[in-house]
Amino acid sequence: MVSNEELLTVITELKAQVQRMADALQKKEDRKNYHSEYYKKRKTDKKKKAAKSKLKLENPNRHILEGQRDYRLPFKKWALKLKKFVDRGLSPYNFVTWLAWSWNQDTYQHTPITKSGGYMHVFIGVSAQDGGRALRSRYSERDVTGHMRVNTFKNEAQIDTFASALWWKWTFRVLGLAVSEVDEEDWYNALGETWHRPMKVLQGATGLYEIQRTGAEPIYFDPNETDLNLASKMYGFVRPTLEMGWGAALRGFFSKEEPFTEG
Repeated sequence: MVSNEELLTVITELKAQVQRMADALQKKEDRKNYHSEYYKKRKTDKKKKAAKSKLKLENPNRHILEGQRDYRLPFKKWALKLKKFVDRGLSPYNFVTWLAWSWNQDTYQHTPITKSGGYMHVFIGVSAQDGGRALRSRYSERDVTGHMRVNTFKNEAQIDTFASALWWKWTFRVLGLAVSEVDEEDWYNALGETWHRPMKVLQGATGLYEIQRTGAEPIYFDPNETDLNLASKMYGFVRPTLEMGWGAALRGFFSKEEPFTEG
């Protein structure tokens, strides 16, 4: 005959087993609900992203930094933003970061420049198959910026690397469009070297930044200069400005959130 104490022990063990089974079933249900909610949210986010993408500009079906300027770009909005950065007391490099983000993350349907595996992948068109998949060409950071980690150029190969960088194509097509909207405004002309130097230097030859004068003739910074001695002097003179500009743009290109938002 089973004693009350033994019966109580059995009942207690059964209750514990039932509780463990209930806990296991609950965990399974929780996981099921979690995965259901996760995929539902992922699907919703994907739809939102697709809807937002449709509001963006269709990429030109070519290398994003080749050909004529894309005058569909919101350069008037960028110019207004430049003025706001000035009014807020932010630096020109802060503006370059924001501009790089706006162009790369918030303008085109296909991100112009992505980054993976230590390389940058630049949009060069869309596939005629695969639903219009973005086609890309791989570049090193040096290919994009032209950043030569030397104080002066030692040979023509260094000059060529600097001159052929995609950077000059980007500033001509993006930064130059924004600056040209305001560079004749009185408020902009009153800013002085703090803004004018980086805005001009970062545009390269089209920025017309005066390095020095030889008599009555000005010498302008030009990354396409082929004379080794003069090119080296130019690079040494503008290198600090360029390095700050390159760093600012790279931060902006790959920022997932809009930088320098108010509030």
